[in-house]
Amino acid sequence: VEFFPGSGRSLVRIYIDGVDGVDVEDCAKVSRHLGVALEVEDIIPGAYTLEVSSPGLTRTFFSPGQLGAYLGRTIELTLAAPREGRKRFCGTLSRVKGDALVVEVEGASQSFAWDQIGKAKLVHEFSRQTQLDGQGAKGAKPRTGGSK
Repeated sequence: VEFFPGSGRSLVRIYIDGVDGVDVEDCAKVSRHLGVALEVEDIIPGAYTLEVSSPGLTRTFFSPGQLGAYLGRTIELTLAAPREGRKRFCGTLSRVKGDALVVEVEGASQSFAWDQIGKAKLVHEFSRQTQLDGQGAKGAKPRTGGSK
C-alpha cells in the first residue's frame, strides 16, 4: 500500500499478488470492493484516486519478508544514505536473515539492514531468446506467417 497525499487529490496505490499471479479482472474486483469500503468508512479526507495493480516484473518490496521467494534473483537497492560513496547497489540476493539482506554485489557479499534501504526492487532479466525476438537482433530468425 502506498499513500501520496495531495493538495487537490490524494493517491492510494494498492498492489495485489497471488500464487498464480493476478490479472485485470482481479485488480478490477479488488478496486470495486475496496472503493466501496473506503467510501463507507470515509477514512481518506477529500478527493483521492484509487489504483489497484499487480507488482509487475520489477516489483518493489516493502518488507524483508517479501524477499524470501526471490533468493538467487537480481535486486536493486537504493539506500537512504550513501555507503562507500554510493546509494545504489545491484546484485544477486543470497540470503534474508531477519531484517537484513545479503546481496552479492560485484563479486563480494554485502549485508544491508532493512532500515538502511530506501527502496528495494526486483530486476527482471529477460532470456537471451526473448531479447532476440523482441529486438529483431542481427541473426534472429525472421517471423513467418500473416498476409500483406
